[in-house]
Amino acid sequence: MRELIAPLLAVIATGLAACDDPPKNQPGLDPALAIARQAAEAQVRARLRMVGEMQMRAVQTWRQQVPNTVAVCGQVNPTGEANDPFIPWVVTVSLKEGRTERADLVIGMSNAEAGRVFVEMLDRCFEGGGPPTGRPQARALPPLPLDVAPALQRGTPPTAATAPGPPALPTVVVPAPAPSLPAAAPGRMVTTTAAHPVNIRSQPGGGGAVVQIVPRASNLRVFGEAPGGWLQVGEDQPFGWVHGSMLDR
Repeated sequence: MRELIAPLLAVIATGLAACDDPPKNQPGLDPALAIARQAAEAQVRARLRMVGEMQMRAVQTWRQQVPNTVAVCGQVNPTGEANDPFIPWVVTVSLKEGRTERADLVIGMSNAEAGRVFVEMLDRCFEGGGPPTGRPQARALPPLPLDVAPALQRGTPPTAATAPGPPALPTVVVPAPAPSLPAAAPGRMVTTTAAHPVNIRSQPGGGGAVVQIVPRASNLRVFGEAPGGWLQVGEDQPFGWVHGSMLDR
């Protein structure tokens, strides 16, 4: 959420800039909108496994074109730290007889999820929103910085659209040496701290970019180790690196 997805989150933040003011449709919410907002915040809390107060901002509710459907859009700071970003989210709530029938959450906890939040915001975060009609549902997502990082690590320059002109000189990219990993017990399971969500970084040592934020008390598999107490963790495949102090072993 810093180096890798900062450009995409900046685009999303621009769209929500006006929402930093007190939203006009929130004072005196009618019961249906209040129920939808409560259900949406419960979904965010459950996804992040938050206990106690959540740092939220720019939360607004919007009636959709589909009857009894409300979109709730907002931002949350998962860690509560002053220097950490607020992450955008969208919850689509279906209501029936004054109760929540279904609530679907999309939150930008990774590059792919941030791209989906961007599209959901364009489609839903306004009065009368909803899936586009009269054209295919699929949309081209914004460029995802995460796709560039693996190419650089492999020594392959990322491709980019350029204006017509003379051929550019070839760019030589020297990949960084891979860290030397001591022997580790493959497949060993660890659990992240229950105190707060944990940052997963692109490389060990503390200088890597944050590639994902996992909820508190997440069960992860160890794929490797690096000096200084760093572990390469993931699920079916590695996510990135986390320091051992962020784990409840």
